[in-house]
Amino acid sequence: MTASKIISDSPVRPTAADTELLASAQATALAVRDLYQAAVAAGAGGEHVACLVSIAAHHDAYAQSISSLIGRAAPQARDSEVFSSNKADFGSDTMATALAAHTLENSLVAAHTALVGELESTEGAALIASMVIIEARHVVALAAIAGKSPIDDTDLFLVTPEAAQADAQTTTTIA
Repeated sequence: MTASKIISDSPVRPTAADTELLASAQATALAVRDLYQAAVAAGAGGEHVACLVSIAAHHDAYAQSISSLIGRAAPQARDSEVFSSNKADFGSDTMATALAAHTLENSLVAAHTALVGELESTEGAALIASMVIIEARHVVALAAIAGKSPIDDTDLFLVTPEAAQADAQTTTTIA
């Protein structure tokens, strides 16, 4: 089967199953936004505070985009489990926050890459795929904020989706 055949056979608008998956992704985006906001409020960021604020805004924009796609089915509330299981790592220490955020963003890249394959609708898949691209950029930026080098710390910069997924399964369950 060709890619164009798969796309032409796929629904454009989210199905009921997609709506449930996307609602979970929205709740996760809101939790991650709140984690960055909590870190900034605690004093994290230093000269990189604008970066952390921007990343929080990106996650807020993801949540808004999902909301516009699924309408009233959007929970409009953060995933409390994602927030509470990561909150302790998003404190006033910029380097520790950046490393925790790096791990979390890697987990999001892996989870959302898998989610693209689970979604039936082209609009849902396209939206989540667009988020993956930015989350992957967050990973690199956060490693740099943490003072890591792409030469000396290649394991932080060159994480395969499989490794990120394995890490996600051992740390935090996210959508």
